[in-house]
Amino acid sequence: MAASPVLREDNTQNLAYNCEVFKSIMTCLEARKCIYDYLNNKLSDEKLQEFMEHISECDECMEELRITHMVYSGVQKLDAVDDSNLNIDGSFRRQLLDTRFYLFRIHAIRIIRMAADSVVFWAVLVTLLLQLRIWFL
Repeated sequence: MAASPVLREDNTQNLAYNCEVFKSIMTCLEARKCIYDYLNNKLSDEKLQEFMEHISECDECMEELRITHMVYSGVQKLDAVDDSNLNIDGSFRRQLLDTRFYLFRIHAIRIIRMAADSVVFWAVLVTLLLQLRIWFL
């Protein structure tokens, strides 16, 4: 007879933590579903962050994105009146850099907001403490 596995309480906590971590990691299937939305600028900021993290680590998905971008931009540029500049690979790298810079700006703005909120919080707290000192002393 095979013994059934027994989960201890500490293992269930680790298992729950691992499940939460894996929920935020994008799979190849999810990333490939996001390629068209990425090329059409329809991903939310959180989804865009997950997508960029995934394609930076997964060569297959990066190649799929590169090929899809090549087809999309190639068709658009061939349909355009001015077809003198067909630097598809350069436009792909430029779009990736623009996306990374956009995500960097979002993170920078969040950090600045948190810093400003902290400064305002401490200013209000110090003002309140000084006012209480005046009232009660």
